[in-house]
Amino acid sequence: MPTSTDRSRARLVSRAAGVVAVLAVAAAVFVLRPVDDGPVTAAGTDATTAPPASTPTPSPALSVPPPASATDEEFCAEFRRLAESQGQFVSNGGDTSVDRLRASADALVATGVPDAMSLPARSGYYTLISGVYDSIGLELAPEEVGAPGEPVAGGDAAFASYMGQYCPP
Repeated sequence: MPTSTDRSRARLVSRAAGVVAVLAVAAAVFVLRPVDDGPVTAAGTDATTAPPASTPTPSPALSVPPPASATDEEFCAEFRRLAESQGQFVSNGGDTSVDRLRASADALVATGVPDAMSLPARSGYYTLISGVYDSIGLELAPEEVGAPGEPVAGGDAAFASYMGQYCPP
């Protein structure tokens, strides 16, 4: 019969495994993401080539539709499920792990994004979740998580800050 010490130890091991899985997901996304060739303007040119003076450049923050709304608790619970699935996918591979990872990623996206998650944090979240989809051969549009089409400077750090504040391990 398990003692309270055994249950406490099991809980601690479970939390530690969750933290390791989240870090593995983040590390995989940051290592596997494509190299940024520099910002691209609305005119499709790089930032060193200015668009014509008569062409206004829309602000990405104004052109991003809001995603479905979730509570912080709902988002964090689904994110933890995704991290667990990602950990199993990395360790086991196989069709079952791919199916579980896709189901977890789809559930997280369907849950929505909390109101407390800023546009830069949504950009960082998109970097991470699109990396998960890329790892199983699928694509995700930034609009599905309320992120702009181009990465926002500081987005990865903003998402990490959101996770630290609202989804502690």
